[in-house]
Amino acid sequence: MSLFYTEAELSRLKNAAPGSRQARLYAALRARTLRNTAEDTWVQSGDTQEWYHLCWERMADAAFVWAMEGGEALGQWIHNRTMDTVRLDIDAWIGPWYRNRQYAEPTGALESAHITIAVCEAYENARALFTADEQAEILTALREKGLPLCMRYAHYIDNKKAVMNWHAVLLNGYATAAVVLGDREAIADAHRLSKVTAQMYNIDSYAESVQYSNYASIAQSHLNELLLRSGHIPQDELTLDCYTRLMQWYAYSYLYQKELPSIGGTAPRTINFGDSAAAFRPSGDVLAQVAVRMKDSFPTEAALASWLFAETYSEPEIGPDELATFGFFNQYGYLTVLMEPDMTAPKSPAELSLPLDRRFACGHIIARDRWEQPRTTIALSAGYDPYNTTAHRHHDQNSFQLIVDGERMLIDPGHCCYRLHTQAASKAELAHNTISIEAFSEAPVKGHGNMPPQGSMIAQQLVRGSLYQPAEPMNRLLINETFGDTRVIVSDAAALYGEPIRRALRIWIWTLPDMIFVADVVTSDEPVSLWSHFALNNRDGKLDAHVYNDHRLVFRRHGRAIKLFEAASWADGELIPSELNFDWGYVHDFYHPLANQAGQGREGSALIYNWRCPKYAREHLRIHTIAVSDSKAIRGYHVREKEDGFIRIEAPDHENYIDLRLASDSFTVRRSGVGERTYSLD
Repeated sequence: MSLFYTEAELSRLKNAAPGSRQARLYAALRARTLRNTAEDTWVQSGDTQEWYHLCWERMADAAFVWAMEGGEALGQWIHNRTMDTVRLDIDAWIGPWYRNRQYAEPTGALESAHITIAVCEAYENARALFTADEQAEILTALREKGLPLCMRYAHYIDNKKAVMNWHAVLLNGYATAAVVLGDREAIADAHRLSKVTAQMYNIDSYAESVQYSNYASIAQSHLNELLLRSGHIPQDELTLDCYTRLMQWYAYSYLYQKELPSIGGTAPRTINFGDSAAAFRPSGDVLAQVAVRMKDSFPTEAALASWLFAETYSEPEIGPDELATFGFFNQYGYLTVLMEPDMTAPKSPAELSLPLDRRFACGHIIARDRWEQPRTTIALSAGYDPYNTTAHRHHDQNSFQLIVDGERMLIDPGHCCYRLHTQAASKAELAHNTISIEAFSEAPVKGHGNMPPQGSMIAQQLVRGSLYQPAEPMNRLLINETFGDTRVIVSDAAALYGEPIRRALRIWIWTLPDMIFVADVVTSDEPVSLWSHFALNNRDGKLDAHVYNDHRLVFRRHGRAIKLFEAASWADGELIPSELNFDWGYVHDFYHPLANQAGQGREGSALIYNWRCPKYAREHLRIHTIAVSDSKAIRGYHVREKEDGFIRIEAPDHENYIDLRLASDSFTVRRSGVGERTYSLD
């Protein structure tokens, strides 16, 4: 009998009521298995992945379906794939050409873990397909290739330098091989290391990105589930809580389900800072495990996990399953199918009465006007707690995203193949809704894309820190308050720019669903110019951009609209209108390890509008206003300059408004029906 499941679980599944969710999940898994094993090879016609990037999930599916119902053709596929893989040399087990082969001893890469687990799945769940000699050959390959390759990388945790998702993934391969080999010493070692990888997580989030939190978590979750199911480690000694605590972050980040032409079906959209694509859902096995194993100790998170599963896996037939885990269009596996009947009842954020506005330790602040079909969702990257891992970051501090009634308007570019120039461009400040700072240069450098020549750009550094080398936050949240029905947030990213920058403040003030101020305050020891970037979603070519003049822009997309104005800009106290310029950018649906694939954004899938001050100054103040509505009603929103120095965003009824007056040391907010409050910037 397999270490990965029980006879009772198989029996329950075989007797599942027709039409039940468990039966439907299994039917979809079975159907994809038959498609993915139709040809006697790992990679089927029409696949876009290389074999080592789909072998784990493909073998896990196949071996489980064979365990459920047998089948000569399926059995032959499992046998051939396993023995072909086992007989590859150790270099092939490391992965593709671009993986590091400079270690003193052969050391694994991500693909090594996927290959190792694929072989383990075949051995544990379809062992009867192999002769005694073949079984011995499989175990020898795991002992001499899979286990040591994964172990050597996993042990880099002990170098006390950095820990990231790779460590969790390779540790999963190490632990899985150890369990299958019955190597108790290696099992104990892997369990020890899993307590270290659990410390990568912040208390309620994960610093690499939403996407990479899942890649770390599916590895950590699989390791924990296997240690538990094999009887080696009891649940109270495992570290399920590290990713269980992510469930609220996932729930706040989740937006909606929507058609995605690049996959030919619906896909969930999610807030996606850093190396993370907009089409994201957590792996089903993680959600199922939390919904089953943590229902007593973390009832809110377990209920949210169950809700997220119901929302994002409502159509289990939709793929592409070849992109599961490694391609990051995540899927569910057979452990989800087995655990489904035991999942706790789902509860939505609204049913749990979660606040509409929440800050997370990773620096994400996410707010919406209501949980059910929100009109407006806004998400900021604004200040953060010390990070325990800092890989996969973008130059996106003090950036934000704006979603209007199911349409992403102000967007993050997302994540594509690392080996593309596109990915480097997508990480840059220019591609995000944040600022850039330009120092004066006697010899201006050539402008990027359609932008004019510019001075020397003071680049925003990437945030630092790790579990073993903690660093103070380089973006500090100074104000995070509510004023009546209005939110006021101030974040200072000056440390990311370094000398000569003293302050790089971004101020957000909003009353959802329809009125938002975004103001910038930059002070410097030397004269600089301030750039403000706004990246608009044009992924389907359907964004209607209307430039009334250099300071008044209106964007319409599928019936939704925002009115984006530069309302005022001062340099050293002088009111100086900014220059408007334009560039193209990218919007990626999801990651793929290869180039020229569906899901990678084309140039122009983002339209980027930039305001630049033509004067170099030691102090810059700038106010932007954003009104949110539908395509017709947006005409009724107005931005006015009041006689007392306030800038006003006024709703069509002329009674509902927010006012802002900005100075170098303070700002004042005035809200209709609420009153007035002044905030210090010193």
